[in-house]
Amino acid sequence: SAGTHDAGGAVDLDAEALTATQRTRHVRSLRRVGFAAWLRTPSQGDWPLHIHAVAINDTDLSTPAQTQVGRYYLGRNGLASNAPDDGPAVTKVTWEQYRRTR
Repeated sequence: SAGTHDAGGAVDLDAEALTATQRTRHVRSLRRVGFAAWLRTPSQGDWPLHIHAVAINDTDLSTPAQTQVGRYYLGRNGLASNAPDDGPAVTKVTWEQYRRTR
């Protein structure tokens, strides 16, 4: 995880048992409420299928997690490859912005 989980605000969720539709729905839902979130696949690195999410405005984020949030806003995948974001498109918001619209 290259240090993204060394402080608060970053989580990995097991996605092995989910269908492709469910995985996309979960990533989209996390993004809609203020997370930089991506589906991570074994083809991207030495890890099992999972959803990686970082709370955008968490004040306890590690430096690598902060970098991932920045890359999320730039449309990148948050990995060292810095490839284009291949996740579902949403209006990017923080948790606070999401709460104000509810």
